[in-house]
Amino acid sequence: MSIRLEVMLNPACELEYADAWIVVDVLRATTMMTTFFERGGKVILPVKSVEEAYDLKRKLGSDWLLMGERNSLPPPNFDCGNSPVELLDCFLGTYEGAIMTTTNGTKALLLASTFANIVCVGCVRNATAVLEVALKYGNKIGILCAGRFNRAMIDDTACAGLMVDIVRDRVENVELNDGGKIALAVWEYYDKNMLEAFKDAEHAQSLRALGLWSDVEYAALQDESKIVPKLAIWQGLKAVVT
Repeated sequence: MSIRLEVMLNPACELEYADAWIVVDVLRATTMMTTFFERGGKVILPVKSVEEAYDLKRKLGSDWLLMGERNSLPPPNFDCGNSPVELLDCFLGTYEGAIMTTTNGTKALLLASTFANIVCVGCVRNATAVLEVALKYGNKIGILCAGRFNRAMIDDTACAGLMVDIVRDRVENVELNDGGKIALAVWEYYDKNMLEAFKDAEHAQSLRALGLWSDVEYAALQDESKIVPKLAIWQGLKAVVT
């Protein structure tokens, strides 16, 4: 079996069509989405802007959560931010779903949706599970790192490197683009220790300053989840489901 892995280190890279794309915004959007479904959530409607989120909430009603962030904090009148740890004590099955917008992750997810048969939500916590799903769709797999403000970031790059490492352990012949080789080198530079990589990451440092370090520690735990959120169409809208 031969696999081609295309890793794009930020959304400014020119995407190519792949059998499956995995979108990674490990700090914190894709970790948040995975946790949302672990806590009983039904559907997430990702949107690019806060204004779109407000408009959709008005149309859909009070049974829908507003979820997300700008500059790592919840916008005004949002029900919750982008903190997966915040969700751990919640059961979300009583809501119809969530409308979500983040600075980087939701935009990357929507971008990838035009370049694959399937788009999966990936993070450290579901790294093996998401790869198992993606590999069922073909032998050309893309990993899109959301980065931050269209720049490559250590956290997403290290997560992509972990995913490359997992595939190389399972598949004899893996072809990597330069992004994949860079991601693997970053992962190996930190001795395959995700928390150590995160400690060096600019975004993680900003989360620490906001008192959100528990999110960073939570996001660094590998293969804690079998949940694999995927992009789909829900009532004519792009949605994340399981």
